[in-house]
Formats: sequence, C-alpha cells, structure tokens
Amino acid sequence: MTRTVHRLIERHAATNGDATAIIDGDSSCSYRELNAAANVLARRLIAAGFRHGMRAQVEMAPSVDLAVILLAILKAGGCYLLFDDDPAAGRRQSPSLLVHESAGEHRELHIGDVSLNGACGPNLPVITRETEIAFVIYGGADEDAIAVPHATVVAMASCADGTRSPWTRESGAFDLWVALMSGATASVNGRRAVAA
Repeated sequence: MTRTVHRLIERHAATNGDATAIIDGDSSCSYRELNAAANVLARRLIAAGFRHGMRAQVEMAPSVDLAVILLAILKAGGCYLLFDDDPAAGRRQSPSLLVHESAGEHRELHIGDVSLNGACGPNLPVITRETEIAFVIYGGADEDAIAVPHATVVAMASCADGTRSPWTRESGAFDLWVALMSGATASVNGRRAVAA
C-alpha cells in the first residue's frame, strides 16, 4: 500500500475507529467519523469538478471541519494551500474552496456543510503516490512557496515519541497529520495530544 497521509489515517480508522481523532473545545470526532465525513466530502468535490493534481486554497482556523476538508482534498488526489482564518479579522469560516486550475485560472467550489453524521461509503480508489504534493506552504511570493510531498509528512510520523503538540495555526497542518498518522488525538484548543 502506498504510504500517503490519508492512507495511514484510513488504516487507523479501520483498526481503531472509535479512538478520538480530534478534540476542539466541546466537539470531537473519532477516526471512523473523520474518515467517513472526508470520504463523503471527497466524492462531492470530485462530482463538482475537483481532479487529481489540483490545488485547493483553504482559509479556515483549525477545527474538526477543517480536518475533514483537508483530508477530503488529499483523498480526492489533490493538495492544499492553507491560510489561517483569523477570527479577529471578522471573517467567518467559508464553506468553499478556491481551486487552482491549469494556466493560472481559479474557480470557487462550494462544499456546503461538513457533516460527521453522513453515510460512510468505502475509501476512494484514487491513487496518490508518495512523491505527489500533499500541501504547499506559502512564503509570501510564488517563488517562496514550498511544495511538501506526502513522503515528507509520512517521514515525520515515524519520528513520533507517543505524545503530540496541540494542533496549532501553522500553515501546513504538519502537527495535525503527525498526530493522526500515529494514532494520537489532535487537540485544537491547546491541550497536549496523547497517543491512543
């Protein structure tokens, strides 16, 4: 099996699905709920025209919904560019993605509500290789952008020591993926995440 971020999380959903994946204040979700919601959303993205290799720009603060959205993008074979939505700026979390298509064209995909209670469905058969880009970290100019492949993120999980830092507001969501790929609980609100 290809070692990509979403495939490792799918493995945890299959083997330890009731374990808590994410805690965000009073809300939380299990690995099974996270995986199922991401499967549903990935299928909706594909039906709306999102294709393998596309990049989606996401502007949201860390939350359970954001984790579902990012995981769905990876499951659909795409990558993301994440910008933190600062609540102090007065913007609200948007149920849409700005999709970067060929030749510099962009279009907005409305994703609607993210639900943890929807039908599950099997994992998507989209083939993503370890060398493909999982996300892009933007440094302020296009020439400063860093493309991070799945293999790099997966390698970070192998260095895990059993505890994780909280899911912070860093632009790649590295800490989210490291926690989830190792079977830990990612904590949005500052509590330490510990291995399940």
